[in-house]
Amino acid sequence: ALELRPKYARTWLNMAISHGNMNNYNEAARAYLQTLALNPNAVHCWGYLRVSLTCAERWDLLPLANERLLEAFRDYFDFV
Repeated sequence: ALELRPKYARTWLNMAISHGNMNNYNEAARAYLQTLALNPNAVHCWGYLRVSLTCAERWDLLPLANERLLEAFRDYFDFV
């Protein structure tokens, strides 16, 4: 699906959920960030991102998520 429509936010959200279910929390976080970059109105993803960061023990990044500083995450994750 991502090959056909790489900028479809819902697909990235589904990928994030799948990664989280497989305990791939860093990849889940990256996919949530991609979702937010494509659809800033998907504010529910910030909570899911915080869960992924917590499970990945990325305590240092929680303040960025709490403040919804999407651009600051570019120093830590690769997303469009």
